[in-house]
Amino acid sequence: MTASASRRGTGSTSASTALLTDMYEYTMLSAMVEDGSVHHEAVFEAFARRLPEGRRFGLFAGLGRLLPLLTDFAPDAEDLAYLREVGAITEATEEYLRDWSFTGTITALPEGSLYWPHTPLLTVHGTLGECLLLETLVLSVLNFDSAIASAAARMVIAAGDRPLIEMGSRRVHEEAAVAAARAAWIAGFATTSNLEAGRRFGIPVAGTAAHAATLARPTERDAFAAQIATYGPGTTLLVDTYDIPAGIRTAVEVAGTGLGAVRIDSGDLMTVAPAARAQLDALGATSTRITVTSDLDEYALVHLAGAPIDGYGVGTRVATGSDHPTAGMVFKLVAVGDGPGTPLRSVQKLSADKGSTGGAKTVSRFPDGREVWTLDGSVPEGAAPVHVDVIRDGVPQRLASAEEARDVASASLASLPARAREISEGQAFRVSEQWDGTEPAGEGEAADGGVPADGEPADVLRTLVVVDVQNDFCEGGALGVTGGNAVAERIAAHLSEHAGDYRRVVFSRDWHLAEGDNGGHFALPPSAPDFVDTWPIHCVQGTGGAEYHPAILGALERLVGSGAEVVHVVKGEGTPDYSLAQGRVAGVDGGAPAGGTDLPDLFTGDVDVTGLAFDYCVAASARDIAALPGAGTVRVLGDLTAAVHPEADAETAQHLADAGIRTVSPAASIAPTDSRKDA
Repeated sequence: MTASASRRGTGSTSASTALLTDMYEYTMLSAMVEDGSVHHEAVFEAFARRLPEGRRFGLFAGLGRLLPLLTDFAPDAEDLAYLREVGAITEATEEYLRDWSFTGTITALPEGSLYWPHTPLLTVHGTLGECLLLETLVLSVLNFDSAIASAAARMVIAAGDRPLIEMGSRRVHEEAAVAAARAAWIAGFATTSNLEAGRRFGIPVAGTAAHAATLARPTERDAFAAQIATYGPGTTLLVDTYDIPAGIRTAVEVAGTGLGAVRIDSGDLMTVAPAARAQLDALGATSTRITVTSDLDEYALVHLAGAPIDGYGVGTRVATGSDHPTAGMVFKLVAVGDGPGTPLRSVQKLSADKGSTGGAKTVSRFPDGREVWTLDGSVPEGAAPVHVDVIRDGVPQRLASAEEARDVASASLASLPARAREISEGQAFRVSEQWDGTEPAGEGEAADGGVPADGEPADVLRTLVVVDVQNDFCEGGALGVTGGNAVAERIAAHLSEHAGDYRRVVFSRDWHLAEGDNGGHFALPPSAPDFVDTWPIHCVQGTGGAEYHPAILGALERLVGSGAEVVHVVKGEGTPDYSLAQGRVAGVDGGAPAGGTDLPDLFTGDVDVTGLAFDYCVAASARDIAALPGAGTVRVLGDLTAAVHPEADAETAQHLADAGIRTVSPAASIAPTDSRKDA
């Protein structure tokens, strides 16, 4: 009995990676050895025909993991014996493989790059036999890692400036856990709980205790005291094993007000987190951070954007690709010679819904991110080739480290316009296309609220108005509009991309008095609000609900140094104001402004209006601004708004049109909610 046969079923493995593949790769190879075509020159290409359903972009990952596996892809004696035993190869093929090594060239996108439908992700040039054998290994690595990185990137976008911990090791295969941690870190996660990923790839690691540490002690206090004694008060204590308020109280009593952080792993986090923050502050632990876990994904992170949370731990959903555990990549022959040294001819698959495009491609991108490819090796003027060498003539090349790939991913994600960064399901933002010698069609900046639009000259600087994007008007607030958190993120992304297109940015807030009904605006108990003219108590001065959404606060910080003037307006101080034109110029804290600008003087020239809600304060503000003597063209950027009554969006847009106000790229339909906002 051969050595390989004796190992069958024992779980032992070979040092070679040559069996990390499908049997048909070797049976095809055997037929090619037998007819001599194994030595014909060929080109194979890995690409995705489409992105996973609902995704707007893909993030390429796995290249740094793939190269060592390719380097070790050489069947040893035990591998060959097993292949013969199962009938995968012929005697001639065994001889062909005895001293086999890959001698060709592989190029690929830099790891961390964005990719699109039909992007040539990785191209293999060599002989037909040696290229063919790499298919399964290439796809198993790139499909998994890119799926995880793409899901993680969406979570990074949704989390904004809050750090993410990858903690999905217990939900996948042990090596998949290491790969998932690496892919998530490349996409922008701050740390991982997986120690092997930390050792192997230099990823920062994090972790303190699980519920077992508390349950193993007689009391929660004993568990906390043991952790503090070992790691000091700067540690993170898990406070939800029994009762969260009691756990927080005990944690502060044991650690003191300098406690580093508390972790919450259960409950309605939109309710629990604000209560925890209020309790910590009342106990004097104002610097103690709140980290939450519990089955989070990108959609949950958008929902939690307005909550007082300092960081997230994500497990199952990131390690399994958030419903898309594979990127759907394929590996296809695109060119082949009819004999050794003969010219290559293009080949392509024509099957319905599973076609491919033939020919060895040169992939290039323009500075604005548009991607094209050519078949003659040329690079269009103004574009740059994007593939890098992975293996050249059989010699592995230096690839970017995981840290360098992370930098590429960060820049790639930052380059996406607001529409492409949306977490809601949508279509791929771009498609890789063949260059035909003409300028590619633009993406249509009006589609994402961009500037300029509708033929306006690019050098016209406008004023941007951001209406009432406050915590109380986003999901989880006193009058949360469905889609409010997403609108806040999109406005922040729009500002990040287009700050230089605006000379002034005006932010408004409801700033209601704590006493009284504010001119009939509040429905004070026992009266019930009608959600048309009267509303629950909201946006009271000095409360967290009246503050800007965290994404807007981040945008404000980034505006510093952009050259744009930033102005704050408050309204509704004892009166039922909807339009910002009824308010006053104020400081960022709601007090007196630094300067003496009169409100009407802010709106000279053309104006873009965004914010919450389309059918109340946005519409009212746009109408009043358009009526000011110095205002030029006023338009509402529909994708950067959400409505109380989205079913009436068309009617609202018509009323605005009647006033000479265009609604550019109307917002997608948003389902009605019982939690409503006035303005």
